[in-house]
Amino acid sequence: MLYPEFSDLVSLKDRKFTFRHPSSKSVKSAISGNHLSSFRGQGIELDTVRQYVAGDDIRNIDWRVTARTGDPHVKVFKEERERQIVLCIDMNSTMRFGTRNTFKSVQAARIAALLGWEGISEKDRIGACIFGDVPGGVQFFSPKRSGKSFCSILKVLTLPPLEQHYIPLEESLKQISRKVHAGSLIYLISDFMDMNKDFEQDTSLAFLSKKCDVVFISVNDPADQIIPPLGILGFQSNNAEKIYVDTESFAARKSYADLWKKRENQLHEITSRLKILLLEITTESDVSLDLTFELKKIAKRKM
Repeated sequence: MLYPEFSDLVSLKDRKFTFRHPSSKSVKSAISGNHLSSFRGQGIELDTVRQYVAGDDIRNIDWRVTARTGDPHVKVFKEERERQIVLCIDMNSTMRFGTRNTFKSVQAARIAALLGWEGISEKDRIGACIFGDVPGGVQFFSPKRSGKSFCSILKVLTLPPLEQHYIPLEESLKQISRKVHAGSLIYLISDFMDMNKDFEQDTSLAFLSKKCDVVFISVNDPADQIIPPLGILGFQSNNAEKIYVDTESFAARKSYADLWKKRENQLHEITSRLKILLLEITTESDVSLDLTFELKKIAKRKM
């Protein structure tokens, strides 16, 4: 499949997940919702107990503490706030590649659909930053709690590349760092093939990792890692640079594999240093099953 079908992405709404989106940062949205905020107010989770002051709601008096201390005390709850989820999806030319099952761009669209529909079911606001070969190079959708709005995001993911743009990963991060709220959950879905020093040293990534929950989802094809002996093959990078590789040469195949390993090590080093969660999905994956499995592993590590 060259491009995802819109009906396929919509049908993923009916997949029932058994996980919740990861979260470690306090949510700071001013709108009530399903996630704990750093604000204190009237919610469902007890935060602390303090002495009663004039004007406090007497219904919140903690009678046990009051009886023990002899002074009236009230319960203070953590307020629940709405969370924003932003799906940052790489649609650069390297994503339109696949030798097993489907293209990376199709897997990325399916991942985005599953995450978005799950977020809507949790009453989160879903937004997106789609970058690469899309109209204008970058399409930003403000987070909204609406299935209709989310379908607009999915439609962009199904468009054939009528325009060619190369948008580096760090440029997409700059876009969302100016627009997201603290406590937002950001998924960056990419093959991370164009990582460079600018990406590794980009201040936007460090900034986002401090104020938001950031999850990298790496989508790759088996041929990204090991190239089979197929004669002389031509490759073109996102920035239109062309190279030719004699895949019959063991040295050439080893050099190719070494470059992949170097990229993998760099990705793991960045995510480890900035405490960013990393999920790895292939074009061979059953996205629904593998995504659920990976997110469940994250949830177990946090317990």
